[in-house]
Amino acid sequence: MYEEEVFKPNEKELKLFEKEKLELYKGTFVVCLVYGITAFLLLILILFTKWGNEYIYVKFAPAVITYILGSIIIIVYLLYSIYSIKPRKIGKDIESDNNIICPEYWKLEKVPDDMKAEIIQNNNNFGSQIIPEINSERSTNIQYRCKYDKNVYGNTSDYLKMTNDISNTKYYPGFNTSNIANTYATNSKAKLTPDYIVSIPDKDNVQTFKELQKYAKFSGAYSLNNSNMLDATNNRVLKVGDSSYLSRANMLSKYETDAPLICNVVYPQVLGVLDSKTTAGNEVSCAYAKQCGISWSSLDCK
Repeated sequence: MYEEEVFKPNEKELKLFEKEKLELYKGTFVVCLVYGITAFLLLILILFTKWGNEYIYVKFAPAVITYILGSIIIIVYLLYSIYSIKPRKIGKDIESDNNIICPEYWKLEKVPDDMKAEIIQNNNNFGSQIIPEINSERSTNIQYRCKYDKNVYGNTSDYLKMTNDISNTKYYPGFNTSNIANTYATNSKAKLTPDYIVSIPDKDNVQTFKELQKYAKFSGAYSLNNSNMLDATNNRVLKVGDSSYLSRANMLSKYETDAPLICNVVYPQVLGVLDSKTTAGNEVSCAYAKQCGISWSSLDCK
């Protein structure tokens, strides 16, 4: 029997691990502090005020208990995330740590094979090579992606509502299939959970928009000449759940012009390829984080 090979991180991988763990610790500390203070204040009101005992404990006891138990579960889960994080291997094509560190409380996952195939087909055949450097399914730059953690943020319906409630930017629901996107667009009260959270990039900075447009088209697997996205059976191309993006007459040109950007799934290494052409080396990734309203402290944006 052969002993299982133990992964021994090099100096660069250890530094990355230490940086990720520190950032995760900082975020967890803030979340725990907020939940802890809130639960403590509720307890003080219940124990020491008549109003708190009557209205919070007696009338809303189930809600309070649910909140406190939920807070404990979230805190335990976040603490577990800190202690379970491990060093990971850095791929050959990665030029900087920024290209592989996920936003806070997001998870690294493998890109499904059918999604890679659709992305590369769109990039090579329909998009006139939107990003020429990534032209094969075997490229290490599209083997992994980061996805928001629903255990922290809730499902995409909750996440969409939260982002729209706290932001001046309007976010749209995104879907994999046209039929579901159309159903949502015609009936916003339908109980449908989006596959994606979508933002429309600002056009104030022309160069930044052009780079985000490339990324949006590449990661969303759509382009002006890709009529596959009109196929009702295609469940890999982004469809925005809004009637203005579902009209077959101008759908392709609308996507090309507005560049809908997926905000709950990100390909850091793809952004890294675009970043490599910028002065600061992180400008496209920072523009993405700002546009999507996500916390990505490892980028060290100005």
